[in-house]
This record gives sequence, C-alpha cells and structure tokens, in this order.
Amino acid sequence: MDKKRGSFTSRDLALVAGLTGLYLVYGYASGVTFGHTILELDLFFLISALFTVGLSATLLGTVNGLILLGEPNAPVAITLALIPNGIIFDLALYTRDHEIDRLSRKRFVIAGALGNLAMAISGLVILQVIGFFQGQGLEFILATSVIALVTNPLVGAIGALFGTVVVKRVGERVRSPLIR
Repeated sequence: MDKKRGSFTSRDLALVAGLTGLYLVYGYASGVTFGHTILELDLFFLISALFTVGLSATLLGTVNGLILLGEPNAPVAITLALIPNGIIFDLALYTRDHEIDRLSRKRFVIAGALGNLAMAISGLVILQVIGFFQGQGLEFILATSVIALVTNPLVGAIGALFGTVVVKRVGERVRSPLIR
C-alpha cells in the first residue's frame, strides 16, 4: 500500500496519542520518583527517542508541551521548550532533501542532539525571562548553562539512537520515517 507522505491517518493519531500518553505518564512517575535530582535527563532522553519513533516531532512536542502547560507541577521551561525541540528535530531531518528513504540513523542522532540543544537554549531563555536566575550567583548560572548545553544534546543523541534501535526491532508496526 503506497501512502503519500502528507496523509494523516487514524493510526497516526493513535500513535501520537499513545506516545504522548507514554511521555506524560513517565514524566509524572519520574517527577515523583526522582524530583529534580537527575535534572530531568531521563525526560530529555525519552522525548528524543519518541520523536524518532513517531511521525512528527513537531506535532508530538507541541501536543506534549500544551498539555503540560496545564500541569502546575511541570517545569514551565521544559514544557515550553518541547515545542522548539520538535521543530528543530524535524527541520534537521527534512531540510537537506525531502526524500524519506534517505534518512539514516546518523541523521536521527544529529536531529536528536540539535533538538535537545534547542530545548536547552529555549529552557535557559525561559528561565531567564521568568526570573529564575535573579539572586543567583554567576557560578550557579554558568554551571546550570554548561550542564544544560552539554548534557542535553548528548542525551538527545543517545535517545535518538535508542529510538532507531526500537524502530528497527518493532518494524512495520510503527510508522516512522526509518521504516518504508
């Protein structure tokens, strides 16, 4: 069955809903279990893996971000930064050529790193805008920025690599740009 790239089916909607539910449930469990002790790195890994498995990182990031906006305990910087993460992830995949067949594991890993870098930058800007850094010492601001700008892209790349492994193992049951 040959499908156009632009068509969106009920199966795709179910996939977005399922991946969104997985991220939200895991995010809640992670927040309760770990709090901020692991700096939400598990969530950065997971979102990058889910972007790789799903059909549109922009759609998945936007849906998750908007849903989390209604959650008072969700960190607002991460919530809003999910949207640029998804947009940059998709742009990194589709800007060079529009041929889905040519997407490689390497491109997904790069997209995961760039998406999470965009998320780190967006999150830091949002934290600055809401006044999180006011009253903090320069050492704290630098440490926070370095941790975010170094670890987030690395974790995003690893998450995307994991996502490509999942897609290859699951195969045709998931509609991903890696599967033709």
